[in-house]
Order: sequence, then C-alpha cells, then structure tokens
Amino acid sequence: MLKKLFTTALLFLVTTVANANLIHGSFDVTGTGLTTLNDAGEVTQIDFSLNDPLIDSWATPLKASSATGDYRTVAVKDAIFSVQNPFIISNITGVELWTIAGFTFTGISVHDNNTSGVATGLAIIGTVSHVGYTDTETEWFFSTQHLVIGTETKASFSSSITSPVPTQVTEPGTLAIFALGLVGFGLRRKQKTV
Repeated sequence: MLKKLFTTALLFLVTTVANANLIHGSFDVTGTGLTTLNDAGEVTQIDFSLNDPLIDSWATPLKASSATGDYRTVAVKDAIFSVQNPFIISNITGVELWTIAGFTFTGISVHDNNTSGVATGLAIIGTVSHVGYTDTETEWFFSTQHLVIGTETKASFSSSITSPVPTQVTEPGTLAIFALGLVGFGLRRKQKTV
C-alpha cells in the first residue's frame, strides 16, 4: 500500500514539474492593418505600420490588453507589441514574428486562414519563449472584417494570443486512455495473485 502511494506521489510530482514552467495565459492586441487577401480569401500579408507613431503622428502603438496568467504576472498589459512588418504569411516558419515584455513568438505553421462571409480569420501556431519559462506552443489568432478579396484593405483588427495552444481531447481518446488504465490495473492485479 505504501509503495503504491509513493509511486502515485512520484508520478504526480514528475507531471507537475514537467508542466511547471510552461507559459500559461492569454492577452489581446487590437489596431489597424492593411491586410491583403488572395483570390481564395486567404491572408497573404498584413502591414502593421499604420500603428507606428513614427510613420503616422495620429497612430497609437500596438499594446496588449486583457492579459491573464503569466502574461499578466510579467506585466504585458500596456507594453508595446512589436510585430514583424510587413508580416508575410508565406514566410513564418522559424521567424520571430512578435515580441512583448521579454516574450518572443517564433512561427511554426499556419493553422487556419480563410474568409467566411465578411469575417477573415488567421490562426498561427508558434513557440513563445521567455527567460525563466519553458518554450511553449502558442496560438496567435488574428481576425478582421469587411476585407475585399484579391486586394489590400485598410481595416481594424483584433488578435488574441493563447498559451499553451488550446487542445481538445476527443471522446474516443478519453475512452482509450480509460481502457488502458483498466488494463493496467488488471495486469497489476494478476501479478499480485501469481
């Protein structure tokens, strides 16, 4: 009995330590962009320079809002969101796409890129790094509306950054894990009786 308790405690500790330094949380960024859509309604480029006071004296720099978790702890709110400009979708793999308050986002892949009706959505998967944390797979979701397909359109946008990437365990996956646990208990019980 004591051995089982020790084993369970050890597994819990290893699991907790493995996830202890992952970045958890989210924040939002809003602004104005010149977004280019191809004929299929996919974003090909975003020009964020309209948010640069050095280019437009009326512009407001991109800043984070609604920060939660580790992003809130590190004081991301109201920090300047510095993004690669122009932002070219075909060139994101391994490229540092944005930085804020010591966090750096490096692109891995485009998860979703489409226009449906008047809404355009772009989801990019990447890795967020920060000193003192384990690199964490993160989703950057960008959305805007009323863009013209096949051209560049000036429009406001909103984006949200979520760490780690939200995942969903499907019902068959949950049942498979449960079944494996039952098989393990059965095998363990069989070993004790032998």
